[in-house]
Amino acid sequence: MPIVRKKRKSRRKPTPPEIRVGCPFCWEWVPAPETHFHVFSADGCEGGRCSCGAFFVVDRTGKSGGQARLDAQALACQGDLDRALALRPGDDFDVKTRKLTPETGSRRPVATGHSYLEPQAWFLKLKGS
Repeated sequence: MPIVRKKRKSRRKPTPPEIRVGCPFCWEWVPAPETHFHVFSADGCEGGRCSCGAFFVVDRTGKSGGQARLDAQALACQGDLDRALALRPGDDFDVKTRKLTPETGSRRPVATGHSYLEPQAWFLKLKGS
């Protein structure tokens, strides 16, 4: 009689959200970012929307801050790139950033080096929302 082994049930723990950072406008945790393609970046961007109405984009390299801000503007305008370029900082929206470090709960490896090259989340909130 052949020996039959029973398969063990895997006991994997559910994976926590990849990004765990608080919104600088309302101090609530933001949802996990999704990939959006109706933005200025050709490959899309990772971002989403907080419950307070602020839009956020994740810059994993820390080198593309301007691109991340433009992508956040495009997210805020629902993909209307002409309207996104017409927005004026300070008059139409406010921008804040949060660094993604192990202390804030980023699950991906964080690049070491100069502080200005740390991964960041860019938050944009339209005035009047």
